[in-house]
Amino acid sequence: MIKFVIAVILGFIIANIMWVFVLSPDEPATQSQPLTIAMSTTPLSAPLIIAEEQKLFEKHGLNISLIPTRGGKLCFNMMINGEADLATSSESVVMFNGFQRSDFSLLTSFVVSDNDVKLITLAESNINQPIDLKNKTIGVTKGSASEFFVYAYMILTGNAALPIKLKHYKPELLGPALLSKQVDAISTWEPEGYYLTSKQANKTHTFNSKGVYSLSFNLVGKRANMTKHLTSHTLLLKALDDAMAFIIQYPNESQRIVANYLQLSGELLSASWQDYVFRLSLGNALISNLQTQAHWAIESGLVESHTIPDYRALFDTRALDSIVPPHQALNR
Repeated sequence: MIKFVIAVILGFIIANIMWVFVLSPDEPATQSQPLTIAMSTTPLSAPLIIAEEQKLFEKHGLNISLIPTRGGKLCFNMMINGEADLATSSESVVMFNGFQRSDFSLLTSFVVSDNDVKLITLAESNINQPIDLKNKTIGVTKGSASEFFVYAYMILTGNAALPIKLKHYKPELLGPALLSKQVDAISTWEPEGYYLTSKQANKTHTFNSKGVYSLSFNLVGKRANMTKHLTSHTLLLKALDDAMAFIIQYPNESQRIVANYLQLSGELLSASWQDYVFRLSLGNALISNLQTQAHWAIESGLVESHTIPDYRALFDTRALDSIVPPHQALNR
């Protein structure tokens, strides 16, 4: 009789323990395999920053470490070299690397902006409009959105035939190159442009280029790891989706979090926040952008190949399709 009572009590205890786990789906019993993300230190990375600061990775049972890095090109290289599992990068970095390799995949695009890249000159130079760039030297970061932006800007302002010279610099050296007059203008993205213009008040001039070029920011990883990390990638995209919902619901709080993380002025984010469209997608708009830039790279002699890569083959939509209906991801 005693043994029977003990058995009943033990059974009751075990049943209650199991019931707790069933009723706690938002509290994973185990975390997924650790992942590192080389993350560009730009407001474009806001969903990743929000996900970390609001513990949304933990909510989905993820063990994610962000590696703040200066620029998407360096992030991409860290991923390829095995220093990070995933990386953030603009579509320009994807475009150039697509000519050289096919051992990486895109998981998603997570933000688009038509005013993130800026063209900046010194006020004293009196270079205030596109025609003034004739025979001038523009500093860019090679193989990045910075370089393509100059091409797009000159085309869309009707100055494609204007002779200009490009000079290559690392992102953090563009500002010093302009201030030391090594170049006449620079093409750079935020927050690099903000760092320069805020410290050199009234000494710089920023061209009005909103709408000239829509930059997308993407999450990329090694193709060989896509299947192995599929579950973690799916949970990661769910965390990013939650972060975007937070951004929509709490825009002011989101700006504060991102500004503190990146050590930026709240005024900068407030002024540019409306330029960012946060959404998960992998579709035709990105393909078109990649192909357009690939045409430019070939015509400009920036790549040896004369054949545009099959960029759609670089898309791994499995994680995205599990949380966003395929037809929505294609058309967003």
